Amino acid sequence: MGEDITPMLVILPLSTQVYPVFKRWRVTIPARGRLLKPCQVVTDQPRALDRERFGEGPLTILTAEEMAAVEKSLLAVMGML
Repeated sequence: MGEDITPMLVILPLSTQVYPVFKRWRVTIPARGRLLKPCQVVTDQPRALDRERFGEGPLTILTAEEMAAVEKSLLAVMGML
């Protein structure tokens, strides 16, 4: 790894505990790809993890609409909306 690449990644965790009441801070993703159950992107709990903790490839790929919802939710959590 080059000097200009940090060994850490900032991630938004997924939870299989789906709470529709938290829709402002969580974005629901239906089961597809390697996601076996519907889950929520937990935008109010970002974390920094070592790159080496990640396994093979993505569990799924978000649609443009889902990614826009994640961005909007994260901006709201950070007080930028």
